[in-house]
Amino acid sequence: MKGITKVRIKVMEHKGQKRIALFYTYSVGDTLDQHTRLLPNRIYSQTKKCWHIPFRDDYQDYLKAYYADILDIELVFETISSEIKLKQKSTVKGSTSVTLKIDLDKKKIYVEHPYSPHLHAILSATKKGFWLKKQSCWVFPYTEQSYKGLSQLIKSSAYQLNQVLVRNNFTNYEATPSSLEKVDIIPLTLAEKDLLQTYSNTILLKRLSPNTRDIYVRFFILFLQAHQGQDIENMSYQSLYSYIKTINKTLGSTQLKQSIAAIKFFYERVMDRDKMFFHLHEKIKIQKGAVFIPYVDIVKLCDRISSPVDRMVIFLYFHVNLNYSEMVSIPTGSRDLFITQYRMPGSNERAIAYFHNIYDEMEKNHTSYHFLFENNTGSYQVKELQQKVYRIINRYRLGEIYRAQYKYILDSTTYGLKTKQMYLSAFMKFLEFHNFRHPMYIKNEEIRDYLVLHRDKSSSHQDNMINTIKFFFAQVHKQEISDQYIIRPRKSFFLPDFFSREELAAMLTVTHNIKHKFMLSIFYCSGMRREELRQLKITDIDLKKDRIFIRGGKGDKDRYTLFSKSLHRILKEYLAKEQPKLYLFEGTKIGKPYSVTSMTNVLKKAAVTAGIQRRVHIHMLRHSFATHLLEDGWDIRYVQELLGHRSINTTIRYTHIISDALKNVKSPFDKMMEYTHKGQAP
Repeated sequence: MKGITKVRIKVMEHKGQKRIALFYTYSVGDTLDQHTRLLPNRIYSQTKKCWHIPFRDDYQDYLKAYYADILDIELVFETISSEIKLKQKSTVKGSTSVTLKIDLDKKKIYVEHPYSPHLHAILSATKKGFWLKKQSCWVFPYTEQSYKGLSQLIKSSAYQLNQVLVRNNFTNYEATPSSLEKVDIIPLTLAEKDLLQTYSNTILLKRLSPNTRDIYVRFFILFLQAHQGQDIENMSYQSLYSYIKTINKTLGSTQLKQSIAAIKFFYERVMDRDKMFFHLHEKIKIQKGAVFIPYVDIVKLCDRISSPVDRMVIFLYFHVNLNYSEMVSIPTGSRDLFITQYRMPGSNERAIAYFHNIYDEMEKNHTSYHFLFENNTGSYQVKELQQKVYRIINRYRLGEIYRAQYKYILDSTTYGLKTKQMYLSAFMKFLEFHNFRHPMYIKNEEIRDYLVLHRDKSSSHQDNMINTIKFFFAQVHKQEISDQYIIRPRKSFFLPDFFSREELAAMLTVTHNIKHKFMLSIFYCSGMRREELRQLKITDIDLKKDRIFIRGGKGDKDRYTLFSKSLHRILKEYLAKEQPKLYLFEGTKIGKPYSVTSMTNVLKKAAVTAGIQRRVHIHMLRHSFATHLLEDGWDIRYVQELLGHRSINTTIRYTHIISDALKNVKSPFDKMMEYTHKGQAP
């Protein structure tokens, strides 16, 4: 018979915050552990080997109710001292200087002081402020009364007092109590207050911290004040850019980014304008040069080269990483080059022996007079040797070199992983089509002809190919391609295909495997993308608030989406039966996410069994989620946030397919038939 599991519960401190710790012996996947993992805002401490949650005054009653349904457990509440012991040395209070920073925008008073247990205790006893551990300062709400009270308290405790006012332009100056009352904040007009209210309401839909929301609103107010009397909603990009260049001279880097983010949020999210870019700094230059190719790989490439001279060029440039100017100056008789002058990477004896073999072969078959590499008895120029490298790669089709070079360049950019993979794959196919000629030798007409061959592909495929070619030619090789040689395809407009509610119900009815049934259900109830569900972890589901935390979705963005109350029972049943360890859905390998192929096969099998004849794919469940929410009358901005769309224009697609919009529209053919049945001419 299973014994009773004791759960020790006590108050502890974690990073300056009071937390409730839960200690128990568990194995991952058992009922107690799974139930604990669903606690809101829980964190696991590797140091103390326990789960802990935020402190609440009623934590004993809360946890008793939460674990009421779990059998064979005993909750043991322990009490400990809640006092925090200060470990640092004390300072003499008479010599301690205290700074009051008053922020009239935030209505906050920040109290900064060196370490002083005495002063710390005095400020804590007021019960009106709180300690910010990361910033090492106290924060109090600003009122005239609180300001005077704090000043008097600090002075009466024999501490030196400095006062600083934080103004709207974010510059500090020494302030006196009287000067604080003379600061004028320009009042907003009624229209500007309406814009600010709309801005605040929209920003609440985003999963931003209260502090970030406060920063956005504060910078937007400054923006409104700087443009009073102007048509804010219809300001041009040039006007916005001019404003940002102006504040760039006075704001720090972080504050400038915050101000730009606040302005972009208004015009892109609230006003639904196109995405804007403000380039205030020089573009990061792409570092070009020879990429290092390991010994094993360089030998495979060199073995495909018949000429020992060409072999030596490739070996020295891509493995030893000598630059062209060093290579053209290597004299004859340099067999001991890596003993007297250069160092072989890793001091690899096999690589040195390989160099000797190539050198001996060159000595045997070629006569050099002054330099290791000679062109008609004269030394190579740097440009000539560079072109020789391009010709060698072209002649022996050494595409692996280009792949390694371009991968290195792409890895230094901020593009997403899939974008990097797509760019590399597309450009390598382009180079292969041209027999691995260097891009500097590929003419604009040849680029145009290559694109023409792909006209039968989708518009998105052609767009990706054009973006790839323009990136490598313009950004990497500094070769501009005229627009007359690159014509983008006309954008196609396709309505998203989706399942009706009846089709979804039929598929779930005929699906009896609990894992497959739960998978289809959670796809539909949350609107997640395929990869988002694959990476979803058990702990990302919050049953208390019926929501799912999607970590690092498309565009590397976090967001919340919905979880259905109706799935609580099937979730518990699924966890008990399948017992996944890390991801919510795992394949045959424990701790590894479910495969894409298996997900697709589950949906296809359910569709066939339910009698659905058309082609289906996983993304249709996401389309169904969005379409049905709009049919039910939910605001499109909520749908946009749940789907994680960057632009509302992407979400608007679904408004074209909701059936409710067509209920009251009557076909003109029906009108014609009415006249016909009445024997009248239309």
